[in-house]
Amino acid sequence: MAPNIRIRHIIPILLYAFVQFFPVLISGLRPEWITPTSTGLWFAIGFSLTIIISVFLLWPDLKLYKQQGIQANLNDTVKWIGLGILMQYGLVIVANLIETWISGDVMGSQNTEQIADIVRLVPVMTLSVVLLGPIMEEILFRHILFGNLSARFGFWIAFAVSSLLFALIHGDNKILVYVAMSFAFTVAYAKTRRLIVPIAIHAFNNALVMVVLFLM
Repeated sequence: MAPNIRIRHIIPILLYAFVQFFPVLISGLRPEWITPTSTGLWFAIGFSLTIIISVFLLWPDLKLYKQQGIQANLNDTVKWIGLGILMQYGLVIVANLIETWISGDVMGSQNTEQIADIVRLVPVMTLSVVLLGPIMEEILFRHILFGNLSARFGFWIAFAVSSLLFALIHGDNKILVYVAMSFAFTVAYAKTRRLIVPIAIHAFNNALVMVVLFLM
């Protein structure tokens, strides 16, 4: 598990929040500055810099996992990427069925539709959606939040808190789907202690969504 939360864990959270919410703040002060192009470039550059800083700050944690021998080997890493992808889609199907049963109608994802509109106008946003977003979110929600909370409260409380925040941060109407996705990411990370595993699962999902949207 991640060590007790320290300044090197707080900084990535603050940087992520700044990159994520700065366009919202600016839109209230200078709405003319907020265009699809400026927003796309902001996220691409902002998340790139945040990832570089976060990896540098969290490197001691990653080295510690290796020294403790709790990281999965290559075979198990690849296995859990595959299992995680299958688990995620199975859970998402169930979550969608439950949401449809509750609402009585098939609901589309507001967040996905908004992102798709921006990506069509600003192709550079594809990099943020498929790669940069998953890397940053897995660092934040799996390594930092789940890692620190699980060390204190165990798997289920850590999963519940980190997954609910993961769902809420997307500002979508499909909270149960995001929680289902987060469960697959969390289990895969807990089993391997390698960030590449939930990042790969998350990136595969986002890439497939983008492909489907562009083919429609």
